[in-house]
Amino acid sequence: MHQTCVNYFHTHLLQVYGCRVQKLCLDGGFTCPNRDGTKARGGCYFCDASGSGAAHIVPTDSITQQLRNQKKRCEQRYGAARFIAYFQAFTNTYASIPRLRSLYDEATADPQVVGLSVGTRADCITPAVCELLAEYVTRGLRVWVEIGVQTINQRTLDQMNRAETVDDYRRAAQLVKQAGLELVAHVIAGLPGDTGEDFLRTIRFLNEIMADGAKIHNLYIDSRATLASWWRDGKCRVLGFEEYVSLVADGLEILSPRCLIHRLSGQAPRQYHLAPAWALDKNLVIHSIEKELERRRSRQGARYPSEVSSESF
Repeated sequence: MHQTCVNYFHTHLLQVYGCRVQKLCLDGGFTCPNRDGTKARGGCYFCDASGSGAAHIVPTDSITQQLRNQKKRCEQRYGAARFIAYFQAFTNTYASIPRLRSLYDEATADPQVVGLSVGTRADCITPAVCELLAEYVTRGLRVWVEIGVQTINQRTLDQMNRAETVDDYRRAAQLVKQAGLELVAHVIAGLPGDTGEDFLRTIRFLNEIMADGAKIHNLYIDSRATLASWWRDGKCRVLGFEEYVSLVADGLEILSPRCLIHRLSGQAPRQYHLAPAWALDKNLVIHSIEKELERRRSRQGARYPSEVSSESF
């Protein structure tokens, strides 16, 4: 049953393109409005000094060089034949339209690149940004806009120095969907101050904004993040393994079956990862969530209250 109990993004890509499609993480040299003083300073307390960028990227390389290096690595390691250009680190719509166009054009020039994925904040989504991204759809590319929702508990967001609101998310989601772009929401389970019910409310929010995809992961402690000192001082706990598995299974049951799952676990680079130890075994986490759904004789969307047909799975 575990083959079909979760609607995985990677399975969807394989079905659509008939081959392995791999994301290539890129660093466009962006910053963030709550790091440079526009909204706040210091960044979100759970975010590391690299803006959650991939550890293997060389930021000083050109976008073309970053793509070339990663393509070679992914072709050899995964046998990938198609690629998604993924601007990951910091806020990747936080620049002028001409600069964004230049970076996105360079990232999508390779004919093996079939899509563009852009990680950003809700308050950095504007009609002009969406109009620009929609241009790539007209060129035959798929475009994903990845927005860090994290939680809809505003008190938690404020405590984490998020410097944006749930209403920002609603507005941004509407702009993204109206532009014909694919919306991917990031959610963190176990943020300080959040409860299990807050996590489930956040999953219901993803249904409300009609998220096309979801990245769900546990809170983890990166030694370079502000939360590291909280954790060392005993002011911040991380979820236990079984606690996390059960909570995510609960969330998947109420999440729309049409929402593609991009990830179900998270960890810092091994040299910076402080806790939880279990998060370092990503395959175990994913397999255990699948097994929990199997134990329940359940699946993603089993308790989703809508007219969505089970045949869509």
